[in-house]
Order: sequence, then structure tokens, then C-alpha cells
Amino acid sequence: MAVSVAAFGEEQMDKQGVKRIDDLVKLTPGLDLQRGPTGSNNISIRGITSNAGAATTGVYIDDTPIQVRNLGYGSGTAFPQVFDLERVEVLRGPQGTLFGAGSQGGTVRFIQTSPSLDTFSTLARVEGAKTAKGDNSYEAGVAIGGPIVADKLGFRASVSYRRDGGYVDALTGDLDFARDSSGAVLPRPTTAAGFDSNIVLKNATVVEKDANWNDVWNARLAFKLAATDAITLTPSLSYQKRRTNDGGDSYWTSLSRDGDYKRVRFAQSLGSTAGLLKLDVPDSAEGDERFYLASLGANWDLGKFEAVSSTSFFDRKSAQNLDWTRLDALQFAFVLLPTRGYQAVSRYEVAQKNFVQEVRLQSADPNARLRFVAGGFFSHNEQKADQSILNNFLSSLPVVGLGVAGGTPFGAGSTALQNMFGVDSPDGVNYWESRKAVDTQWAGFTQADFKVTEKLTLTGGLRVSYNKLVYDAEFGGPLNNLNAPGGAPCPTGVTCALGKAPFTPAYPSTKDYKVSETAVTPKLSLGYQATSDNLFYASAAKGFRPAGVSPKLPPFCNVDLNNLGYIDSSGAPNQPLTFKSDTVWSYEVGSKNRFLGGALTVDASAFQINWKGIQSQVFLPTCFYDFVDNLGDATARGFDIAVQARPIQGLTLSGSVGYTKSSFDHDARTPGGIVFVSEGSAIQPDMAPWNVNLSAQYEFSKYYIRADYTYTDKRRPQGATDPASPNYNPLRKPAAAFDLVNARVGGYFGDADVSLFVNNLTNDHPSLGKQPDRFAFDQVWIDTTVRPRTLGVTVTYRR
Repeated sequence: MAVSVAAFGEEQMDKQGVKRIDDLVKLTPGLDLQRGPTGSNNISIRGITSNAGAATTGVYIDDTPIQVRNLGYGSGTAFPQVFDLERVEVLRGPQGTLFGAGSQGGTVRFIQTSPSLDTFSTLARVEGAKTAKGDNSYEAGVAIGGPIVADKLGFRASVSYRRDGGYVDALTGDLDFARDSSGAVLPRPTTAAGFDSNIVLKNATVVEKDANWNDVWNARLAFKLAATDAITLTPSLSYQKRRTNDGGDSYWTSLSRDGDYKRVRFAQSLGSTAGLLKLDVPDSAEGDERFYLASLGANWDLGKFEAVSSTSFFDRKSAQNLDWTRLDALQFAFVLLPTRGYQAVSRYEVAQKNFVQEVRLQSADPNARLRFVAGGFFSHNEQKADQSILNNFLSSLPVVGLGVAGGTPFGAGSTALQNMFGVDSPDGVNYWESRKAVDTQWAGFTQADFKVTEKLTLTGGLRVSYNKLVYDAEFGGPLNNLNAPGGAPCPTGVTCALGKAPFTPAYPSTKDYKVSETAVTPKLSLGYQATSDNLFYASAAKGFRPAGVSPKLPPFCNVDLNNLGYIDSSGAPNQPLTFKSDTVWSYEVGSKNRFLGGALTVDASAFQINWKGIQSQVFLPTCFYDFVDNLGDATARGFDIAVQARPIQGLTLSGSVGYTKSSFDHDARTPGGIVFVSEGSAIQPDMAPWNVNLSAQYEFSKYYIRADYTYTDKRRPQGATDPASPNYNPLRKPAAAFDLVNARVGGYFGDADVSLFVNNLTNDHPSLGKQPDRFAFDQVWIDTTVRPRTLGVTVTYRR
């Protein structure tokens, strides 16, 4: 195959302790995944990454694309749990011909185990583990399949459960500044990683120990029916439910020492609620996600050709709560250190419904001189993203901004909230937004391999797609009222009536906005099979992601728009409501080689990707809103090498090295000439430049021992950590480099594989993103790290 691909089979993933996509990232050069506290995530390949616009990486379960747009602030792709998968493939480089929109950097495919018509098989796995200074983790799963009617009807059924125990304690107490013996506030301390917090927690109590646990249920039922000698049908239904108990893995740096991680939990149940509104929210920053995937595959054997149909429907919902107490307390109550009982929560809800139909006609003879695939594709993807912000103290405050309880413009009996924003906050909801994007795509594609000679193969491909987006966005709640009085006097009398002219509430909205385009993505490659053991190739391919819409900004963002030069011919603020598609051209050379009769294999590739008109997020520092514009061009360059050797019987050595550097080609400027990103700056969110993986496994008799080492480089400065960025914060530092050592020893006892393992053997705890908690406020710092040392036992049964 003349393409750079990393493939992981089921048994290999078991040996390396792969349980989810995050584990594969550490093992795969060029692959990166970053998760956000809102439930969002960003997966990228070869440095083609973006936190704005459509996805840059295709993610597939079998033949169903499930990646999402960056819609709102909580959007992220749902990844299946790694159990009963035949393999996972990471295709590096644009895959625009066969996989279409959203595969600019590459594609990740999760391929599920297919039912068999003639052979029974069973997979069972149980695992238990203990994390240092943390809780227990455990897993149980079973999969079974085989013929119901020999050669006519088969099935595959699986169910699994996994719980990853927490290691961050949730505390409550009284916040205060660190003080000396005279009561004077001490300055913030300086550490090797920069400044830290000078806030302490007095009278601390553990509310929940090891609070950051998460669990996941997974089930699947699939059938294979040989309807005739030539036609086979494969219906299947998959289900997954994931629960995150408390806000991910972040911790307060000032409270955490020597691998003992802690953070403060704000909840109305943890203090006095006198005078505070009762919110219908959980105490912890919990999250949940579930999805269904129903699919029907059909294969028709036409002799020299094969017709394939794939029909699928993907339905997903997720929600994540995020603590917002410190931000709201500072903004509205002017309180830097909230008291017990104060609580504010931002809730992010995402829904996704994808219908996909693909038909293909392809060559059935793998040895034919001309092999081809041609087909048609249709998808209808509906994505929703809602956010609501609630707090329990805003409606009871005597002063909110310039609004005073009983003051102007609404007079006696009015609240400060009403006089400031002109409306009430029902159920404590002070802000809400609802966004909806409906992407529809029609495409035709073809790709052919032609053997020019016995050794030289020319591959050409082309995809033509028509993409249409319909976008809606609505905003509400006090903070979104465009006609808020701001505590001003009533212009029509002594007092005004709440909710009526001249202060009739008005809210921004973007309704039924449409963009459409036609995209053409070609591919050309040349493969030279010098010998049966040595393949050399070169390729050029184009990738794209579709255009989009930004919701209309409220008028109080006009100052930011003016400052950045987003104005029309008359000098009035003029925000772009749409942005165009962006494209990449990738150029790659590589080889796949076997030496010493297969005892040594080497796969290598080098690439350059040119990215034009990047869909970039433009953040407005005064109004805290953002929109998307096509700003800047960039280039990503790098290479990857994978080696496997069997120097002696029983010993297998393998390793991979990857390097990726993606940078802006020149200053990216807004229409007003303001430098948005400087020449040479990393694409945000940038991936670590170097990734190294080494492993060794030695098998003797029925036993084995293995060790795995991974190194992830320090991330380059970007955004708030880049001195050239307008958002630079000198107190912040890029994520540190780190390495991990995992080890496993086990044996085969009949059909069972029993092993003991240790992950993070050296118990390293690198800083993976120290930053201020809640936007730009620097008093409290949070961080994340890798899971501490974990010891466990795994029993896997295969038959």
C-alpha cells in the first residue's frame, strides 16, 4: 500500500495496554489528541489542526464518518472504546479522494470484528488495577460469534464495561490569600514552571476522594446473512455510554504536591444557602455521553467486480458541566475568593445525527493490471451545540455592574439584576445559546491503480463533492440582552416597566444562513516495487474542509471589530458571517522494506503539506466572543520511521520516530493590518514536534516479558505561550516534554493470557498545560498530568 499508515491489531493493542484513543496517540507518530474541560477535543494528524471550523481529521467506525464541526464550545468527536476491534488504522496525509471532507491531515478508522459464517470464536477480558495515591480500576468484557446456520447466517455479540479510578481529590474549605505573621498577603511564589497561586484553603475537608473517575459501557450485535450465493448482508447495532464524574483530570497546583492531586469543589450544598437561589445542577462537574450506530452493509459478487453498499445512522448526545463559580463571582459580585455555598455552572450539550449512504463498484481481482473503485456518497449530518450558564447568587446581589436593587430604571422592588440587564434569570440561567448546523454532502469518486510495468504502478484518484451548510444560532438570557439598560435612568418617566419599551429585550440570532460550494480533490501517486520486499512511492494529494458560518455578534463587540479593522466602506463595524473552505496539498515520498527474510522491516515517509486560507478563530478580548475568518497560510513538514526486528528467536524489537513541525508562512493579519499570528508561529493547537516509541518483547516457552517506552516532546509556544501572539501571557508555559515506561510480564495457559503490568513505571508527573483557571485570571492555576503509576493484572481468553 503506497500510503503512510499505522495499523494496530487487537492482540497488539492488548499487549501494549491500549484501552482508548488516547493510548494510541502516544504510540503513533504524527497523531495528536487534545481534550478540553468543556467536553471538547481536537484530533489531528501531521500538524493539520484547528480549533475553528470543520474537522481536519476524519474519524470512522467501519464506513461511517463521525467527526464533528467546531460548533460552540463543547463540540468534540466521540471515540469508541477499544474492545473487540479487528484493528485501528491511522492513515497519514490527506484522504480526500476516498474519504472526502474533513480528512485534510488524515483519517482514523476503527474497524469492528465481522461475524463469521463458519467459525466460532470467543474473546473475554478481565482486568483490575491500582493507581498510586488513587482508586482502583477494573474492566470486564466478552465477545462471542460464529455461525447460526452454517455458511448462511452468522453473528457477533459483545458487551464490556470499564472503570478508570480517579486520583484527584475534591475539597471544600475557606479560601484565603497566604499571609505572613502580621496578616499581610504574601506574593505569589515562583517555581521552575513559572508563577503559582498564593491562595490557600483553610479548614479543608475532602468532599470526594479520587473524584475524577470515569466509566464506559459498550455493546454490539451484528449479523452476516448470505442471502444468495452472491449477495451478503451485514446489519449491526452498536451502543456506548460514557460517564465522567468530576471535570476531567485537572488539579489546583497550589494544593497538589508529590503526586497527591487536589482541587476545590464549589457547590451550593457545601455551604450556607440563605438568600441564594436553588439550582437544579449536580455538585460535581460531571459529564455523560452516549451513542448508537446502526448500519447495514451489502456485498454483491459480480465475478470480476464487486458492488458494495453501506448505509448507516449515527445518533449521539453528550453533556458536560463545568464549574464557573470563580469567574461569575469575580465578574458580578467582585469577589475573588468565593464563599462556601456559591455555585455557578456552565453546561455544554452536544447532539449529533449522521445519515450516510455510500455505494461502490470495485475490482475483485487483486492481481489485475487495472484495479479500480468508483462510487457515490451522500451524507446528512445534523449537529447541535447548546450552552447555558447558571449561578445561584446573581439574582440576590444588591449591586450588579451599574444596576442597584430598587434603583433605576425599574424602581422600588426591582433587583440589581433587572436594573442592569433588563430581564430576570429564570432558574438561575443568565446566559444561553443554541447552535445548529446541518451539513449535506453529495459526492462521486474514483480511484484506479494501473500497472505500467510489473514493478511500476500508477495510481490516480478524483473526488467531486457538493457541500451545503444550513446554520442557525440563537442567544438568550440576561447577559445576551442587546437592549439592557445598564442601570440608566428611565427616559420616559420616573420608572420604566420591566420588559417593555424603551427597554424591550432583544437578542442576537442568525437564522437559516446558508453556504454551499463544489470541491474537487485529486490524488496522484507512483509506486515502484523494486523487489517483493522493497516498495518505493511518491504521492501528491489535495484535501479540503467545507465552508461555514459564524453567528452574528452583539453590538458591544463593535469596539473589538473596529480595533481589528473589520469595517465596511463607510467605517461601520462589519463582522464576516461566513468563511470559505480551506485546502491543503500534500507531497510525500516513502518506502516499505523487508530485509533478512522478513526479520527486519522498515517503513519510512517524509512529507510537506501546504495549507492555504486557514479557517482561524478570531477571539475578541473585550466582549469575549469569537468568529471564524480565513487568515493565513502554513506549511507542515516532517517524517516518520517505523522499524521492527527479530534478531533472535523469541525476541521482537520495534520502534517508531516521528517529527512534525507546522508553522505559519507569513504574518496572518486582520483586515486592519493587526498581526493575528506571526510568521513562524506554530499552528494552534500545535502538536508536539517529536514522538518516539520503543518496545521489546521476549517470548520463552509459554511466557513473555515486554517493555514499552514513549517520548513526547515539549510543545512549541502558541497562543498565550507565544511571545509573538497578541494573547501572550508571560506567566504561562507550553506543555512539558515527558516520557513513559510501561512493562508487562505474562504467560499463556491454554487459551488464556495472564499478565501483570505496570504503567508509568517511574511515576512521572509532567506538566501538560499549566494555565490560569477561567480565562485570564491568574490567581488560581490548574494543570493536568499523566495517570500516576498503575499496577494491575489482565486475563484475556481467546478461542
